[in-house]
Amino acid sequence: MMLRIGLRFHRTGLISTAALGGFSGMLQSLGFQAVVGNSEAARQQFGFQMQVLGRQLSYLVPLPVHPETLAGYVQWRAFGFFPVFFGFWALMAGSGVIRGDEDRGLLELWLASGTSRARLTAARAGAFVIALAVAILIVLLLTGLGATIVGSPLPIQGLLADGAALLATTSACFAIALLVAQFADSRRVAAGVGAIALLGLFLLNSLGRTLQGPDRVRGISPFYYYDRTNGLSPGGQIEWASILGLSVAAIALIALAGVAFARRDLGAGLIRPRPGVRAGVTEPSRNPLLRLPVLATIYEQRVGLIAWMVSTALLALFMTSLAKSVADLVSHIPIFRAYVSGQGDLNRAVISVFWFAMMPLVLGVFAVTQVSRWTTDDTEGRLEMVLSAPVSRWRVALEREGALLLATTLIAVVGSIVTFWAADAQGISLGVGPIVLATALLLPFGLAFGALGAALAGWIPRATVLLLSGYAVASYFLTQFAPLFRWPRWVENFGIFYLYGTPLTTGVYWTGFWILMAVIGVAMTVGLLSFQRRDIGR
Repeated sequence: MMLRIGLRFHRTGLISTAALGGFSGMLQSLGFQAVVGNSEAARQQFGFQMQVLGRQLSYLVPLPVHPETLAGYVQWRAFGFFPVFFGFWALMAGSGVIRGDEDRGLLELWLASGTSRARLTAARAGAFVIALAVAILIVLLLTGLGATIVGSPLPIQGLLADGAALLATTSACFAIALLVAQFADSRRVAAGVGAIALLGLFLLNSLGRTLQGPDRVRGISPFYYYDRTNGLSPGGQIEWASILGLSVAAIALIALAGVAFARRDLGAGLIRPRPGVRAGVTEPSRNPLLRLPVLATIYEQRVGLIAWMVSTALLALFMTSLAKSVADLVSHIPIFRAYVSGQGDLNRAVISVFWFAMMPLVLGVFAVTQVSRWTTDDTEGRLEMVLSAPVSRWRVALEREGALLLATTLIAVVGSIVTFWAADAQGISLGVGPIVLATALLLPFGLAFGALGAALAGWIPRATVLLLSGYAVASYFLTQFAPLFRWPRWVENFGIFYLYGTPLTTGVYWTGFWILMAVIGVAMTVGLLSFQRRDIGR
């Protein structure tokens, strides 16, 4: 019974993740020949260039092994990125399967029916692993199908080994998030702390690929054991011992989470601070920021917003520091020149295409986190308290969008300032006017995702975050594959990030701008109307 219920709750995550993974893997297989070329000399040159590029991107994906072959290329470009969005699914599921059920009031009902906490933990964890295995199997089938279509079938044993490594790694991420959730007092806190923990483990392993210090302790990261298996690459290794050890660790962490769940009270974390004795407060806070619309919302999430700004600044600094070396690679790879053709100075074009094309994705992810916050406020009862103040629904909706726009502005401005400074330090002139224009055109993306999230929340609130996340990732992949396969522009316009264009080097893409404005207008109208009419908590 509980297993079936758990599988139903993971249905949306299974479909979204399998579709994204399968789409990515299949297109990487289909696009290999277009990237590499036909001659053996071109393949060897491409492999050498990817080895150089791989060392610069080691902070994100494992080092490539024989990327001049289709199997090695798919191993690097597809399976190297899979732990990122599979790990995101594990984070959302691990922080929600028990803590989220508790916040929605379902947990008390199940426990009152006689279901033990141990059985509940095992059933919810088992349901996730089953859904995960099905999603990975779909990804393997679609990736293998793409390779077969182009006449270079992938080795079955390598595919299965990579799938097993991905299953073990994602299960371990789920177990970590599930354990962290038992120490938090709400799903929101659990997701935040779990995200910090998983991001820290991911960066520990990534930095350990090139730095000696982190390399000594990267063994505590589950992503390290995923890197040890690259069964598709010619001459690659399959570490069944690492896969088995990681699987055992995942089971142990799930068991620990079950013990912690059994020992804590409902509605509280395992470790509860001692209640302090405080004087009674009978007057409202004198903080002026809490009295101003929009700024009050910004003040409430100031710590998280500062973390986003600092992270964006560091990422901008790192990406801009690679501009000249990436430009040198692009100048020698014909297929990559398609991304920057007609954009003038190559260094500026690389910053425009590789960093300012990533910024809309960063802002889109931030907007998804805000939409998740809105849906959580609705399901956990905080929205009812706000509306009972009384505050009109239209004001709440507009304040949410206003706070999202202001936060998006702060993140974009910080990223652009760091980019301008880092480029100038390397002798790359971006110009104040172009970078201001490029920054200003970033702002509608946060608002667009917020408006789409508000519109979806009125119809399918439980699936809103996953659907919005899936659309963001699919749109980003579309911007990568459309120039590669020379798809027509109307196909590219289905990806919201393509609407941004390349304003740093070629000015405003007016067609994309007006389409984006129309999306914002329609989605905000639909979201406001549905918010006015629907029942709270549904």
